[in-house]
Amino acid sequence: MTVKSKPSQEWTLDNRGTAWAYLVEGTRVTAPVILVADRDKDSTSLEAFADTVNSPDYPFGSMLARRGKDVILVGYEADADWSTAVGTVRSAVMETKRRCPGEQRVVLGGSGWSALLARYVLADLEYGGLDHRVGVYFCLDSTKPTPAEQAELFDVGNMPLLPRSLKITTDGFADLEELTAHDDPGLSMFDDALYASASPANSSWMTEEQGRWLLDRLP
Repeated sequence: MTVKSKPSQEWTLDNRGTAWAYLVEGTRVTAPVILVADRDKDSTSLEAFADTVNSPDYPFGSMLARRGKDVILVGYEADADWSTAVGTVRSAVMETKRRCPGEQRVVLGGSGWSALLARYVLADLEYGGLDHRVGVYFCLDSTKPTPAEQAELFDVGNMPLLPRSLKITTDGFADLEELTAHDDPGLSMFDDALYASASPANSSWMTEEQGRWLLDRLP
């Protein structure tokens, strides 16, 4: 995966969503990492999202590819409301599962609002008794849900139980759980957390510090 590179495949998702798949083995999905675009950061332009994920400041997409990971970028309409965007992310998870043979575990994550979407989709699938096959869920600088969004999260158990849950919070961002690096880690809903020291450049999705921490914790 390189900046401005063409995806190996383009998938049409529910609710007018789209996924760009960068595959390491031809047309086969073998070790997928699904990254969901944040609505405030180029959710309608997968080309812009691809450039951000693979910024020269820190090419996270290339780092994933070097480890044999397929990168699946998911975008939705800029004016999508909660339920519409949830439908798109759910479609991406199920389409990835359909295209990935065997029992390979999937990684799913996002930044900001998209991290909440991913979290809800996984909890909702588990609540409905469906196998999402996601082994790791992560959020990058997530945001606090609105009261309506929080009510929907509570209705499905608030957090997915099956995947390992990882959280990255950059210094200066409001923590999703209102915790800090000095709080008892046992208070967190997440299995592991990083409180990063610096924000990424405007052109970059994450910093090298954040990327190395996350890569070390992916299967």
